[in-house]
Amino acid sequence: MIKIADNCRSIVIEDAMKAFKDDQSPPPAFFYCSRNTAEPARSSPDAILSSIARQLSSLQPGSPLLPPMVAAYREREAEGFASGSFRINESRALILQLIEHYPLTTIVIDALDECHPDNRSDLLETLEAVLRESSSLVKIFVSSRDDQDIVLHLRNYPNLELSSDKNMDDITSFVSTETKDFIRRQKLLRLSMNKEELQETIIDQVTKGANGM
Repeated sequence: MIKIADNCRSIVIEDAMKAFKDDQSPPPAFFYCSRNTAEPARSSPDAILSSIARQLSSLQPGSPLLPPMVAAYREREAEGFASGSFRINESRALILQLIEHYPLTTIVIDALDECHPDNRSDLLETLEAVLRESSSLVKIFVSSRDDQDIVLHLRNYPNLELSSDKNMDDITSFVSTETKDFIRRQKLLRLSMNKEELQETIIDQVTKGANGM
């Protein structure tokens, strides 16, 4: 399991999807966490793991469901779907069965710190169990801010930290390029008589305000 602190967003997922499209690996399973009252499921370990299980339920988009998911669906159908969505232990067992059908399984959890702090340890323990008990190769990538409970839980795993002082040059380059492009296309400072000075002010203020993000 690899943890990256701060903000890596979708770069890893995009890279994994490219590898899938190039027939180099199976598609990744991923989840973007968010502590949003309008979407409570996006911070729930139950929902996160249930989503991972659903994504692993077929070898690629459009393919038939794998036998473990078919069996789980039929069991719930027999119960009239009374039990609702998968609980953590059910998802864990299902994920372990599903990954047996893959030569490699890649799971990405983005913004783990957005998962509810009262029970995100359940999610981490389940991910560790998947690593420990899987019968095939599993790679798990987690991105998060440095909340102490997460840091402590993942302290024995590879950890890559990204901070504002390490990516400020990239941010400055991006802001500078975009600002100049907006001015060139007359979408910014169209009527200004002092474009050069204002351009540098915009680049400086936006870069500082980004705070490494």
